[in-house]
Formats: sequence, C-alpha cells, structure tokens
Amino acid sequence: MGLRWINEQDLKAIRAQADIVDIMSRYLSLSKKGKNYEALCPFHDDHDPSLSISTDKQIFKCFVCGAGGDVFGFVQKIENISFPEAVAKVAEMIGYPLAMPTSAYKSKADPNQSYYDILQAYISYMQYELKSEAGTLALDYLHRRKLNEDVLYRFEIGYAPDIQASQKYFDAKQYDAKTLKELGLIQNGHALFHDRFVIPIHDANGHPIGFTARKLTNTGDEPKYINSPQTKLYEKGHVIFNYHRAKTFAHKAHRVILVEGAMDVLAFEKADIHESIACLGTACTTEQLELIQRLRVPVTICYDGDSAGQNATYKFGKKALAQNMEIVVVQNHTNKDPDEIFDQGGKAELSAFVSRTISFIDFLFDYLLTKYNLDNYEDRKAYAQEIFEAIEKMANSFEKETYLAQLKQKTGFDFHTMVKQPVQPKRKKQRSMPIHLTQPMSGRDIAERAIVNCILLSKSACQRFRDEIGFFKDPKCQKLSLYIYDVYRTYDRLDMDQLMAQITDEEIRSFLMQIWNDPYRKTAFDQAYFNDSMKKIKLCTLQERIDAINAKIKTVADPIEKAKLSVDKQRLLHEQGRISYGNEKQNESI
Repeated sequence: MGLRWINEQDLKAIRAQADIVDIMSRYLSLSKKGKNYEALCPFHDDHDPSLSISTDKQIFKCFVCGAGGDVFGFVQKIENISFPEAVAKVAEMIGYPLAMPTSAYKSKADPNQSYYDILQAYISYMQYELKSEAGTLALDYLHRRKLNEDVLYRFEIGYAPDIQASQKYFDAKQYDAKTLKELGLIQNGHALFHDRFVIPIHDANGHPIGFTARKLTNTGDEPKYINSPQTKLYEKGHVIFNYHRAKTFAHKAHRVILVEGAMDVLAFEKADIHESIACLGTACTTEQLELIQRLRVPVTICYDGDSAGQNATYKFGKKALAQNMEIVVVQNHTNKDPDEIFDQGGKAELSAFVSRTISFIDFLFDYLLTKYNLDNYEDRKAYAQEIFEAIEKMANSFEKETYLAQLKQKTGFDFHTMVKQPVQPKRKKQRSMPIHLTQPMSGRDIAERAIVNCILLSKSACQRFRDEIGFFKDPKCQKLSLYIYDVYRTYDRLDMDQLMAQITDEEIRSFLMQIWNDPYRKTAFDQAYFNDSMKKIKLCTLQERIDAINAKIKTVADPIEKAKLSVDKQRLLHEQGRISYGNEKQNESI
C-alpha cells in the first residue's frame, strides 16, 4: 500500500534533522517574533506578515489564506512538486543520504539536457586545460589575481586554449557544427573562446548555459571580455550570474549584493562573502528584477563609483522603488571596483567597504545634482519633486521629518503639508481561526475530522468508532481511516512518519498533514471530546434518515405505507432522544 522507497526511518530522521526555520529561510525573509518567526506569505498577495513559523512544533501557518504544514509540506507547496520529491529535496538541503531506487523516483526529463551535457563536458575540458602546460600562463594570471583553488573549483573556471586545440576537442567529441553554433561555442567556423580564461554562466537552477571570458593581457585590439551570444539557452537579460549559488547565502545573510560583473562576484568570494550576484552589465532588465525580488531579501547595490556605475545605481534604484523593494547603496567615492579594493586591502577592507551603506534617498540627494542645476528654478523644482516622491515611498515616519527638512534647506520647497498622514492601524483581530474563502464545514464534517484526530491518537478509539459507526461520510476521512486501520492491525500506537510512508494518495497525504498540523487540534486523547464527536455523528446520521423518511412520506399515497414510515420515523426519533440523553448522563459522570 505504500511508497516503498520512502523508508519510515529515513522520513523520521529527515524530519528530526531538518529545522523548518533554516529550510524556509532559503525561500523567504523571516523575522523573529518571540521564540517563533513570521514572514510574508508566498502563497497569496501578502503585505502584512501573516505567515507564522513555530519553532517548537516545526510547522508553519498562514492566518489569511490558510496554508500550513510541516517542512515537507512547505517545500512541496512552494516548489510545486510531489511529496516524495519534497522529501528528497529537504534531504539534499540538510545533507542527508537518502537512497532511492531509480525506478521508484524519476524526475521529469529536461528537453535541454543534451545541451547542458555538452556545455558541462566543455567546462570539464577547459578545467583540465587550465591545469595543463598550455594553461600555465592562465593559471599564473588567476593566482596573481588571488583566486585560490577553492574559488576556481566552485566556479568551474577554466582555460580555452588556441583555436586549433579547441577544434580538435570538438572533433574528438564528434559534436556537429550546427549544435555547437546553437550553443554559441563556434562563430564564423571556429571556436569563439580561445586563449582566454573562461567563467561558466548558469541559469537560476544551476544549469550551464553560457560563458564570459577574459583575455590574459590588456594589449591588442581584441575586447578584454567576450560573452556567449544569445542562444536557445542563454539570453543575457534573463540571467543573473551566480544566482543559483548566492540564493542560499542571501537568505542566511539577509541581503543580496548586486555588482556589475563576474570578476566583482569573484572579489567577494575571495573575501568569503558569498551572497553577491551580477547582471553582467549595468542595465537590469524586468526579468532580472523579478529574479532578485524572488529572493525576498534587502538588496545592497554595489556598483562602481564611476559615472557609469552611479547611473546604473540610479536606474536600478528607480525600478526597485517602483516595486517597493528594500534597497541600500554602498558609498563608493573611490572609483575602484570590488576587485581593486580587495587587492589593496584584503578581506577586511572589502567587508568594511560593502557595509558602508546609505539609503537610496541619501544617494539621490547627491546623485541628482549631476542631473539638475539648482540655480535654475525648473531644475530645482524637478529635483525636489523627485526626491520627495522617494521620501514618500521609502522613508518611515521618523526618517521623513529629517529628509523633508533637508530637502527644504537645499531647495526652499516645503513638502511638510503634502505628507500623507499615517493611517491609524486597525486593531488586529485575534488569530483564532484561519480565514478561508470556502464553504463552511457542517457540524458532521467538523465532528468527523475530530474523530480522525482522535483515532490518530488512540487505538481503542479507532476500534470503538469502527464497531459503533464504521464509516465516514467524508470520502477523504474514509480513505484516511483505511490507512489508519491498516497500521493498527500491527501496532498498538500510530507513528506519524510510519503512516505517511504508507499513504500513496497525494490528496490524502495532504489531508492528513492539514489535520495533524492544525494548531488548534488536540494533541492528547480526550475521552469526553471523543464521546461528544461520536454523539454528533450518530445524531447527524439519524437526522439524515429522518429527513429521508419525511421526504418519502410526502410522495407516498398509500396510507398503510405512510403508517409504516411514520413508525420508522418515531423509532429513529426515540433513538435520537436516547443517544442525546444517554451521552449527556455519561459526560456528567466523567
């Protein structure tokens, strides 16, 4: 009856070792609240943190959309994958060696896998060449730039040898020219990358899709850097360099550092700072902005201090402002890039440099002086208006007064009267029950779910329900009960992980997690609660039969038949009274 590859012991061990806060922080920006955490819910349009994470119970719950569950349920829902895939993914995150027969679990085939394989093989070839005699100059150059073996290995940096050697490699692998051209590896009939060290570029999921390559000297007419052309895999405006590596570190550091190029990312790597990314150019596209937003952490903009870098900071900041992203700007008055700062001051200097940040509003006060002439009235008005709009959108209440005073002093314009008064926050309702835009459950449905919870906690309760009632009207309760009965045939107590390992139906597994992780459920068996729920189901069953008889009486013309139906109805009414009275007496004696 079970998914045999999910070993019960594995499931229990993974659940015990996986901290839900650590796993969820890889996807969301969490804020500590007491001993628990809260976050914006990713499963609905949330603006006021409504998702709560319990560190004791190791569950999450959104009190607006109703989403909730354990660590497996969260990963399953946010990744939109099956339960077995979620278990495997959590195991991978915590480094748990989960063994699975390949016949039991197969991921969907990627139509581009053959292309990824070619690019990965080419990466391995260039890594080999870097350590060969032909790559000596390249390796020496990288070492002079203080790139150690760890960085070279993790970023799979290699060396593309001369054109003839590269062509010999392509011929030996028997790659056809059309495929190589589609992947951007050959251009005008020969290898695009040659006599350069090469850094692979990956998509958000870690698949190799292109390359950026730098020549080893600054002499000659060739450009210093060349990148892969647009291909079926690589579209520059849709990709962020190092995104697939940095996203985990960004959640832990509660920031992502946005830099201009791949060498700037490597500079931070040399300083053991792993949350930097690059758009591989100064312009950030809408698609790249969406990827950065998906990280749900504040952005530290760390572009170069030259004119191009400052212009790029302004353009990105305006886009981020429109999307309500949280951003700060690194103060860079040096005209040096991160790599130069590391070379001169090492790890300590680069760490201090990236920590010297100002707000985007402070950045605008200085930067906009290069766009507007404050001696000109129209320019001064435009300058004031643009900064005021940023203050309105980004500044909190205690910052606004300072910024508005500064703006008045600089321009003469007083915007105090235009500031929107903060709306008095409405008192939040007690989060006693999640808000569901669904049909409310009937009394019987509530009672049946209560019984399911009771039989999860007690084998004797399970046997009594089966003997006295025997079935659930709700199909999900009925299906789940069959799995529970199956466990109790062998064991006296029910283990949650053991039960989960038995359930093959995805819907029933989700239903079980919904019941088990309900923050209001009883966690210890309560006899009186069980008796009341049993009574409710019995009374509802009798009422349904009485209603059916009443409906039939209206359609029957034969007086004898009507009399028989009336007798049956009276018997059922008597039974209703007996159950109500008898259970009331029983509850009084408990």
